[in-house]
Amino acid sequence: MYLKKVLIMFLTVLTFPCISACGILPEEEVFRTTTIVQEYEGTEFNMTTVKRGDIRDYRNIPCEFNQSNIQNITVPLWINIKRICVKAGDKVKAGDILVELDSEESGLDIDSIKYEIKKQKKIIEQARRMCDLEIARQKIVLNEEISIKAIRENYDAQISSYEGELSILEQQLADALEEQSMYQIKASISGTVTYADSGSAGFKRNNVRGNNSRFDMGQEITVVSISDGGMPFFSAEKDSSEYISKLSEGQEITVTCVDKEYNTKVHFPKNDKNYVYFTLDYVPDNISDGNIANAEYVIEEHKNVLYLPDISVNKMGDSYVVYYEDENGLKNAKEVTVGLKAENKIEITGGLEFGDAVIVR
Repeated sequence: MYLKKVLIMFLTVLTFPCISACGILPEEEVFRTTTIVQEYEGTEFNMTTVKRGDIRDYRNIPCEFNQSNIQNITVPLWINIKRICVKAGDKVKAGDILVELDSEESGLDIDSIKYEIKKQKKIIEQARRMCDLEIARQKIVLNEEISIKAIRENYDAQISSYEGELSILEQQLADALEEQSMYQIKASISGTVTYADSGSAGFKRNNVRGNNSRFDMGQEITVVSISDGGMPFFSAEKDSSEYISKLSEGQEITVTCVDKEYNTKVHFPKNDKNYVYFTLDYVPDNISDGNIANAEYVIEEHKNVLYLPDISVNKMGDSYVVYYEDENGLKNAKEVTVGLKAENKIEITGGLEFGDAVIVR
């Protein structure tokens, strides 16, 4: 009987490694967990606790701050202004001339060219009328086809010459207008003129150097400002992010600029097909035109949930575990269930309570 008990115990000892090797027991998981727990023994580590808060998985959409639709006309000090064409309070449309600059190199007199064109058109008109009168008289005196043809050919030659001269004058006018446009600053938006420095007109800025004053070639002054009266907004190019196509008109979206968050609404302007706007309903006081910002497109958000830093949660096969120190000072592993992972946080949906302490190695 004793020999039979010894034999059974011997077979049991031999059978256990075989069962483990055949995968009936999760030897790898047990060994790995035990090894990691042992690594904490005698080593320095930090602790953290389970916290409660919000987790957002989002992507940034780069954008830029715009002080509504404002156009500021700035002119370098070395450029002379011939005329300020508007005054404060004027309503202007896109394309209206705001400022004319001096062009000392231009010798073209546009008004004279226009006068010559008008006179040339009158000459052509008169020649055609004289041709008709000559033909009418010829028909009364001597209705001879050869004479009538000769009159028509004579006047056709004259008119052709006049039209050639007219064509040259019209080309001169086109060239003069193109040159003139180089010295004109036009409105790029429709709106109201909020500022116009009429005292800048006629001031010869190149005299500044002649007076031995300090002259900064890069210095500029604002001579005209226009506003469309709209509120400021952030703008983003439509092709700057794949997430812009997922936005909808009026959707609320958070924009971060100069370390501050702003609540805005999505707007797709009809007159600007290349941009999407994130509009504000007030004028912020700490950001300037052109400041770079980020609109946050939220993919998923969980509010008021338990979470840990993601470095404190370890993936073990298909499971997740955390390590903690028990009441006896021993290190142990505990399986937890998780949810959303974002912003270096991981949501804890089971296995821990608020305030529970875990090890962060």
